[in-house]
Amino acid sequence: MEFITTNFFNTTTIATVGTGTLSTENMLYRDTVLQWKSQNAGTDASTTSIVFDFGSTISVSRISLIGTNLKAFDIFYNGTTASVLNLTTTGGTTSSNWTNNSESAMYLTFSTIQTQSITLDLKSTQVSNNEKAIGYIHFADTTLVFPRIPSAKDYKPLYNPKEIAHKLSDGSKRIQFIDKKFLAQIKFKYIETSFRNNLFDVWSTNDDFTFVAFGTQTGWDNVLHTVVWGGKFDFYKYSDNSPSAGFSGALTLNEAN
Repeated sequence: MEFITTNFFNTTTIATVGTGTLSTENMLYRDTVLQWKSQNAGTDASTTSIVFDFGSTISVSRISLIGTNLKAFDIFYNGTTASVLNLTTTGGTTSSNWTNNSESAMYLTFSTIQTQSITLDLKSTQVSNNEKAIGYIHFADTTLVFPRIPSAKDYKPLYNPKEIAHKLSDGSKRIQFIDKKFLAQIKFKYIETSFRNNLFDVWSTNDDFTFVAFGTQTGWDNVLHTVVWGGKFDFYKYSDNSPSAGFSGALTLNEAN
């Protein structure tokens, strides 16, 4: 589990696409029903590129791809094809050059790089000769990597539906589903002072950040949401009679947008 920054890709002006310009903004939305799709590049013999230029040098150590059909593609930075990412996640490749990807969602982790741009060269699709597609992409750096994860009973993720219930004349009901929002409740016991202080630093910012539960390059469950942490900070409580036992507390993360 970790907290990462909000998405550095936060406006369409950052992205230059070789094709599919009209659907570029779809990559900004966490709702992957909407996708960016290439146009007239629906053959595995063609390569189309997306360049993300952030306007200044930033620190990046996480890239999330959700809702994609890519099979063969490369990721490099600062406009140099030799500047590949040395991935620390396992699966497919460790050098950000994929030839046979079968995942629709990937959470890529690597040592922090300093870069102004990141380029995706999209070559082929998992079902041959289809338009290339990406539902959501998130570029970030780490804010806090949890030194340990909570027990299963102390981690409660859920999606709150926004819905309208209609009661019909015969007493039955119909539900109109509008949207859903992520929420996670997390409790910790016996944490060290350093972890408590790091949590306090995040809470004190009073700003959005992004929560990732168990990001991985293969078999990822897509739990990545920009959240707010409101309410009290109660991790100054001792977990036991001895201060050396550590601290306990709870946090609630609500999806921000």
